[in-house]
Amino acid sequence: MDDITKIENFICCKSQDDWALNTIQYDWILEHMDAKWDKKKYRDYIVNFLLIHFCCRNNDLDCIIVTEADFENYKNNETQENYLIIMNDGTIQWIRDNYKTNRTLTALTYNIDDDRFIFSVKEIHKTQKFLFENAEERIDRCSIGRVIQNATYNKLGQSLYFNITKKHWKGDAKKLLQIAKSRPVGLRSVVY
Repeated sequence: MDDITKIENFICCKSQDDWALNTIQYDWILEHMDAKWDKKKYRDYIVNFLLIHFCCRNNDLDCIIVTEADFENYKNNETQENYLIIMNDGTIQWIRDNYKTNRTLTALTYNIDDDRFIFSVKEIHKTQKFLFENAEERIDRCSIGRVIQNATYNKLGQSLYFNITKKHWKGDAKKLLQIAKSRPVGLRSVVY
């Protein structure tokens, strides 16, 4: 590909991102998430829920789904993994130990008590071990981005979801701080 074509492709993509950011409403992505629930597309619901509420990145969603009892077998594992743990108290614990900045930070742990999210994780767990799986095998990391993008509204993907979410919460300092901690990024990346 020559330099002119690369520049034209960048301009095209940049203008599409600008269009999406200035046109797509936060409420639309919430409605899209709810539509996934209504259609019983539980994996897509989980993806949208985590992208919207935690502003995470694609690889953060590469999770092993286990029960609290089964997690004991994984706890001392040397590899860094992300887990959706079905807890004995009925909640879901999301542990992110394999994410972009994990070399400088410790594992991030969230307790999620949303009824639809819990139900969705339990439904997925009935038939598969990984959130992203094909024929009982984990989907490779290179393919996860495409799967996530297909689950999002108008195939926007995680970065536009992040930008739409931070734009929606622009005037709420507490929410922006929460977004910065959950992504995790510097506060400057969320405010500007």
